[in-house]
Amino acid sequence: MSNVHVARLPERFDFGYHKQFNEQMDEALSNKEVTSISLDFSAVNYLDSAALGMIVYLHKKAAAVNKTIRITNASGTAAEILKVANIEKIVAVQ
Repeated sequence: MSNVHVARLPERFDFGYHKQFNEQMDEALSNKEVTSISLDFSAVNYLDSAALGMIVYLHKKAAAVNKTIRITNASGTAAEILKVANIEKIVAVQ
């Protein structure tokens, strides 16, 4: 049975959210019950290269502890940026 940690991201997913994002993800990654992390992009309308880097780094940290990452509910500009960045080659985008 998979236990999914859902992280609801802010409208502006950028370097300013870095500390909060890392704290939340480290907590989820260290939780033995959590098998997967879902990044909920439903509110996101802006993300920058720092956000993409955070996702890639999170994927690496999660893989090291046998957890999966996925992006859900991305739309509009955020979805376009994820597509242009080819993020789906690293993380599942649903």
